[in-house]
Amino acid sequence: MVLMFLHMILLMLFVVQAIAFVTLHERHLLGGRQQRIGPNQVSIMGIVQAIFDCIKLLKKEQMTPLNSAETSFILVPGVFFSVMFLEWFVLPYSFDFMTFEYSILFFLCLIGFSVYTTLVSGAVSKSKYGMVGAIRASSQSVSYEIAFSLYLLAVIIHINMFYFYSFFNLSLMVIYLPFLFMVLAELNRAPFDFAEGESELVSGYNVEYSSVAFVLLFLGEYGALLFFSTLTSVLFFDFSFFVIYLMFTILVFIRSAFPRFRYDLMMSFFWFKLLPVSLIFLGYFIIVLL
Repeated sequence: MVLMFLHMILLMLFVVQAIAFVTLHERHLLGGRQQRIGPNQVSIMGIVQAIFDCIKLLKKEQMTPLNSAETSFILVPGVFFSVMFLEWFVLPYSFDFMTFEYSILFFLCLIGFSVYTTLVSGAVSKSKYGMVGAIRASSQSVSYEIAFSLYLLAVIIHINMFYFYSFFNLSLMVIYLPFLFMVLAELNRAPFDFAEGESELVSGYNVEYSSVAFVLLFLGEYGALLFFSTLTSVLFFDFSFFVIYLMFTILVFIRSAFPRFRYDLMMSFFWFKLLPVSLIFLGYFIIVLL
Protein backbone atom coordinates (compact mmCIF):
# COMPACT_ATOMS: atom_id res chain seq x y z
CA MET A 1 0.00 0.00 0.00
CA VAL A 2 2.79 2.42 0.94
CA LEU A 3 4.75 1.48 -2.18
CA MET A 4 1.72 2.11 -4.39
CA PHE A 5 1.21 5.50 -2.74
CA LEU A 6 4.86 6.39 -3.40
CA HIS A 7 4.42 5.34 -7.03
CA MET A 8 1.42 7.67 -7.31
CA ILE A 9 3.39 10.59 -5.86
CA LEU A 10 6.30 9.93 -8.22
CA LEU A 11 3.94 9.72 -11.20
CA MET A 12 2.37 13.05 -10.25
CA LEU A 13 5.78 14.70 -9.92
CA PHE A 14 6.94 13.35 -13.28
CA VAL A 15 3.72 14.49 -15.00
CA VAL A 16 3.93 18.02 -13.53
CA GLN A 17 7.62 18.27 -14.42
CA ALA A 18 6.90 17.07 -17.97
CA ILE A 19 4.11 19.65 -18.34
CA ALA A 20 6.54 22.45 -17.44
CA PHE A 21 8.90 21.51 -20.26
CA VAL A 22 6.07 20.67 -22.67
CA THR A 23 4.69 24.20 -22.38
CA LEU A 24 8.15 25.66 -22.91
CA HIS A 25 8.66 23.47 -25.97
CA GLU A 26 5.29 24.54 -27.35
CA ARG A 27 6.25 28.20 -27.02
CA HIS A 28 9.51 27.52 -28.86
CA LEU A 29 7.68 25.70 -31.67
CA LEU A 30 5.05 28.43 -32.00
CA GLY A 31 7.80 31.05 -32.00
CA GLY A 32 9.62 29.29 -34.81
CA ARG A 33 6.38 28.91 -36.75
CA GLN A 34 5.81 32.69 -36.46
CA GLN A 35 9.44 33.48 -37.38
CA ARG A 36 10.49 34.65 -33.93
CA ILE A 37 12.80 33.20 -31.32
CA GLY A 38 10.51 32.35 -28.43
CA PRO A 39 11.53 32.30 -24.73
CA ASN A 40 15.34 32.15 -24.52
CA GLN A 41 16.49 34.69 -21.91
CA VAL A 42 15.86 32.99 -18.54
CA SER A 43 18.81 30.71 -17.69
CA ILE A 44 20.29 28.59 -20.51
CA MET A 45 18.04 28.76 -23.60
CA GLY A 46 15.12 29.81 -21.39
CA ILE A 47 14.95 26.36 -19.81
CA VAL A 48 13.57 27.57 -16.44
CA GLN A 49 11.10 30.02 -17.99
CA ALA A 50 8.15 27.73 -17.16
CA ILE A 51 9.17 27.57 -13.48
CA PHE A 52 9.22 31.36 -13.14
CA ASP A 53 5.89 31.59 -14.99
CA CYS A 54 4.41 29.16 -12.46
CA ILE A 55 5.77 31.21 -9.53
CA LYS A 56 4.30 34.36 -11.03
CA LEU A 57 0.88 32.70 -11.39
CA LEU A 58 0.92 31.35 -7.83
CA LYS A 59 1.63 34.85 -6.47
CA LYS A 60 -1.50 36.24 -8.14
CA GLU A 61 -4.59 36.89 -6.06
CA GLN A 62 -7.61 34.64 -6.62
CA MET A 63 -10.64 36.87 -7.08
CA THR A 64 -13.99 35.13 -6.59
CA PRO A 65 -16.77 36.63 -8.75
CA LEU A 66 -19.51 38.36 -6.77
CA ASN A 67 -22.47 36.14 -7.70
CA SER A 68 -20.60 32.88 -8.25
CA ALA A 69 -21.12 29.60 -6.40
CA GLU A 70 -17.99 30.03 -4.30
CA THR A 71 -17.49 26.43 -3.11
CA SER A 72 -17.94 24.89 -6.55
CA PHE A 73 -15.85 27.66 -8.11
CA ILE A 74 -12.93 26.75 -5.85
CA LEU A 75 -13.28 22.94 -6.06
CA VAL A 76 -13.74 22.48 -9.82
CA PRO A 77 -10.08 23.13 -10.83
CA GLY A 78 -8.91 20.47 -8.37
CA VAL A 79 -11.43 17.97 -9.78
CA PHE A 80 -10.30 18.86 -13.32
CA PHE A 81 -6.67 18.13 -12.41
CA SER A 82 -7.63 14.91 -10.59
CA VAL A 83 -9.48 13.56 -13.65
CA MET A 84 -6.41 14.22 -15.80
CA PHE A 85 -4.18 12.50 -13.23
CA LEU A 86 -6.44 9.43 -13.07
CA GLU A 87 -6.19 9.04 -16.83
CA TRP A 88 -2.51 8.16 -16.46
CA PHE A 89 -3.41 5.00 -14.54
CA VAL A 90 -4.96 3.37 -17.63
CA LEU A 91 -1.63 3.22 -19.48
CA PRO A 92 0.37 -0.03 -19.49
CA TYR A 93 3.49 0.16 -17.33
CA SER A 94 6.49 -2.14 -17.32
CA PHE A 95 6.16 -2.60 -13.55
CA ASP A 96 3.15 -3.72 -11.52
CA PHE A 97 1.46 -0.38 -10.90
CA MET A 98 -2.31 0.15 -11.04
CA THR A 99 -2.80 -1.99 -14.14
CA PHE A 100 -6.34 -3.32 -14.01
CA GLU A 101 -8.44 -5.43 -16.33
CA TYR A 102 -11.01 -2.88 -17.54
CA SER A 103 -8.84 0.18 -18.04
CA ILE A 104 -10.44 1.08 -21.41
CA LEU A 105 -13.90 1.27 -19.84
CA PHE A 106 -12.50 3.32 -16.95
CA PHE A 107 -10.89 5.64 -19.50
CA LEU A 108 -14.24 6.12 -21.29
CA CYS A 109 -15.83 7.04 -17.95
CA LEU A 110 -13.09 9.60 -17.28
CA ILE A 111 -13.34 11.38 -20.64
CA GLY A 112 -17.12 11.44 -20.25
CA PHE A 113 -16.77 12.97 -16.79
CA SER A 114 -14.12 15.51 -17.80
CA VAL A 115 -16.59 17.57 -19.80
CA TYR A 116 -18.68 18.09 -16.65
CA THR A 117 -15.76 19.84 -14.98
CA THR A 118 -15.52 22.20 -17.97
CA LEU A 119 -19.28 22.77 -17.93
CA VAL A 120 -19.43 23.43 -14.19
CA SER A 121 -16.35 25.70 -14.20
CA GLY A 122 -18.00 27.95 -16.77
CA ALA A 123 -21.45 27.81 -15.18
CA VAL A 124 -20.51 28.59 -11.56
CA SER A 125 -18.35 31.59 -12.49
CA LYS A 126 -21.50 33.53 -13.52
CA SER A 127 -19.65 34.98 -16.49
CA LYS A 128 -21.31 35.19 -19.89
CA TYR A 129 -18.07 34.30 -21.64
CA GLY A 130 -17.47 31.34 -19.33
CA MET A 131 -21.04 30.12 -19.74
CA VAL A 132 -20.90 30.23 -23.54
CA GLY A 133 -17.57 28.38 -23.49
CA ALA A 134 -19.00 25.71 -21.17
CA ILE A 135 -22.07 25.20 -23.38
CA ARG A 136 -19.85 24.91 -26.44
CA ALA A 137 -17.66 22.31 -24.72
CA SER A 138 -20.64 20.20 -23.64
CA SER A 139 -22.31 20.19 -27.07
CA GLN A 140 -18.96 19.49 -28.73
CA SER A 141 -18.35 16.52 -26.44
CA VAL A 142 -21.71 14.98 -27.38
CA SER A 143 -20.78 15.13 -31.06
CA TYR A 144 -17.34 13.48 -30.87
CA GLU A 145 -17.58 11.13 -27.87
CA ILE A 146 -20.03 8.78 -29.60
CA ALA A 147 -17.64 8.26 -32.51
CA PHE A 148 -14.68 8.09 -30.11
CA SER A 149 -16.38 5.34 -28.08
CA LEU A 150 -17.08 3.36 -31.25
CA TYR A 151 -13.43 3.59 -32.30
CA LEU A 152 -12.31 2.34 -28.89
CA LEU A 153 -14.88 -0.46 -29.14
CA ALA A 154 -13.27 -1.45 -32.45
CA VAL A 155 -9.89 -1.50 -30.66
CA ILE A 156 -11.36 -3.73 -27.92
CA ILE A 157 -12.65 -6.17 -30.55
CA HIS A 158 -9.32 -6.12 -32.35
CA ILE A 159 -7.12 -6.82 -29.32
CA ASN A 160 -9.79 -8.95 -27.59
CA MET A 161 -9.08 -7.25 -24.26
CA PHE A 162 -10.56 -4.48 -22.13
CA TYR A 163 -7.24 -2.90 -21.19
CA PHE A 164 -4.56 -1.01 -23.08
CA TYR A 165 -1.25 -2.61 -23.92
CA SER A 166 1.47 -1.48 -26.28
CA PHE A 167 1.75 -3.12 -29.68
CA PHE A 168 2.31 -2.26 -33.32
CA ASN A 169 -0.31 -3.44 -35.80
CA LEU A 170 -0.77 -2.06 -39.30
CA SER A 171 -4.47 -2.98 -39.35
CA LEU A 172 -5.17 -0.28 -36.74
CA MET A 173 -3.35 2.43 -38.69
CA VAL A 174 -6.49 3.05 -40.78
CA ILE A 175 -8.16 4.66 -37.76
CA TYR A 176 -5.18 6.87 -36.85
CA LEU A 177 -6.35 9.97 -38.75
CA PRO A 178 -9.94 9.92 -37.39
CA PHE A 179 -8.46 9.28 -33.95
CA LEU A 180 -6.28 12.38 -34.34
CA PHE A 181 -9.33 14.54 -35.12
CA MET A 182 -11.15 13.29 -32.03
CA VAL A 183 -8.09 13.84 -29.84
CA LEU A 184 -8.01 17.47 -31.03
CA ALA A 185 -11.68 17.82 -30.07
CA GLU A 186 -11.16 16.15 -26.69
CA LEU A 187 -8.26 18.48 -25.88
CA ASN A 188 -10.11 21.60 -27.09
CA ARG A 189 -7.16 22.35 -29.37
CA ALA A 190 -7.27 24.27 -32.64
CA PRO A 191 -9.14 23.96 -34.94
CA PHE A 192 -11.72 22.74 -32.37
CA ASP A 193 -10.91 25.20 -29.56
CA PHE A 194 -14.48 26.48 -29.19
CA ALA A 195 -14.51 26.19 -25.39
CA GLU A 196 -11.77 28.84 -25.09
CA GLY A 197 -11.97 30.79 -28.35
CA GLU A 198 -9.71 33.70 -27.35
CA SER A 199 -10.84 35.91 -30.23
CA GLU A 200 -14.50 35.43 -29.26
CA LEU A 201 -14.73 34.54 -25.55
CA VAL A 202 -11.58 36.14 -24.05
CA SER A 203 -10.56 32.82 -22.47
CA GLY A 204 -13.81 30.86 -22.39
CA TYR A 205 -14.73 28.64 -19.46
CA ASN A 206 -11.66 29.63 -17.36
CA VAL A 207 -11.91 33.39 -17.87
CA GLU A 208 -12.55 34.15 -14.17
CA TYR A 209 -9.81 31.93 -12.76
CA SER A 210 -6.37 33.03 -11.59
CA SER A 211 -3.61 32.00 -9.19
CA VAL A 212 -3.70 28.35 -7.98
CA ALA A 213 -7.07 27.63 -9.60
CA PHE A 214 -5.80 28.65 -13.03
CA VAL A 215 -2.59 26.66 -12.50
CA LEU A 216 -4.66 23.52 -11.81
CA LEU A 217 -6.77 24.09 -14.94
CA PHE A 218 -3.61 24.69 -16.95
CA LEU A 219 -1.96 21.53 -15.60
CA GLY A 220 -5.09 19.54 -16.36
CA GLU A 221 -5.23 20.80 -19.94
CA TYR A 222 -1.57 20.19 -20.79
CA GLY A 223 -1.43 16.97 -18.80
CA ALA A 224 -4.25 15.66 -20.99
CA LEU A 225 -2.30 16.79 -24.07
CA LEU A 226 0.72 14.80 -22.91
CA PHE A 227 -1.45 11.83 -21.97
CA PHE A 228 -3.13 11.58 -25.38
CA SER A 229 0.24 11.84 -27.09
CA THR A 230 1.36 8.89 -24.96
CA LEU A 231 -1.88 6.98 -25.61
CA THR A 232 -1.42 7.40 -29.36
CA SER A 233 2.07 5.97 -29.05
CA VAL A 234 0.71 3.01 -27.06
CA LEU A 235 -2.17 2.22 -29.43
CA PHE A 236 -0.41 2.58 -32.75
CA PHE A 237 3.40 2.57 -32.34
CA ASP A 238 4.35 0.20 -29.51
CA PHE A 239 5.02 2.89 -26.89
CA SER A 240 7.81 4.85 -28.56
CA PHE A 241 9.09 8.01 -26.85
CA PHE A 242 9.93 9.46 -30.25
CA VAL A 243 6.28 9.06 -31.30
CA ILE A 244 5.15 10.82 -28.10
CA TYR A 245 7.33 13.79 -29.03
CA LEU A 246 6.21 13.62 -32.67
CA MET A 247 2.52 13.49 -31.74
CA PHE A 248 2.87 16.50 -29.44
CA THR A 249 4.72 18.41 -32.17
CA ILE A 250 1.97 17.60 -34.69
CA LEU A 251 -0.69 18.93 -32.30
CA VAL A 252 1.27 22.16 -31.83
CA PHE A 253 1.83 22.65 -35.56
CA ILE A 254 -1.88 22.07 -36.22
CA ARG A 255 -2.61 24.86 -33.73
CA SER A 256 -0.21 27.20 -35.52
CA ALA A 257 -1.36 26.35 -39.05
CA PHE A 258 -5.17 26.02 -38.99
CA PRO A 259 -7.81 28.59 -38.04
CA ARG A 260 -10.81 27.75 -35.89
CA PHE A 261 -13.61 25.80 -37.57
CA ARG A 262 -17.03 27.28 -37.93
CA TYR A 263 -19.22 25.75 -35.23
CA ASP A 264 -21.83 24.27 -37.58
CA LEU A 265 -19.09 22.77 -39.77
CA MET A 266 -17.55 21.11 -36.73
CA MET A 267 -20.88 19.55 -35.72
CA SER A 268 -21.60 18.28 -39.23
CA PHE A 269 -18.03 16.94 -39.51
CA PHE A 270 -18.39 14.76 -36.42
CA TRP A 271 -22.02 13.69 -36.94
CA PHE A 272 -22.11 13.17 -40.71
CA LYS A 273 -18.51 12.17 -41.51
CA LEU A 274 -16.63 10.69 -38.55
CA LEU A 275 -19.61 8.87 -37.01
CA PRO A 276 -20.49 6.91 -40.20
CA VAL A 277 -16.80 6.12 -40.71
CA SER A 278 -16.56 4.83 -37.14
CA LEU A 279 -19.59 2.57 -37.73
CA ILE A 280 -17.95 1.22 -40.89
CA PHE A 281 -14.72 0.44 -39.03
CA LEU A 282 -16.63 -1.17 -36.17
CA GLY A 283 -18.63 -3.32 -38.59
CA TYR A 284 -15.44 -4.35 -40.36
CA PHE A 285 -13.73 -5.46 -37.16
CA ILE A 286 -16.87 -7.33 -36.02
CA ILE A 287 -17.26 -9.21 -39.32
CA VAL A 288 -13.57 -10.00 -39.83
CA LEU A 289 -12.42 -10.73 -36.28
CA LEU A 290 -15.45 -12.23 -34.54
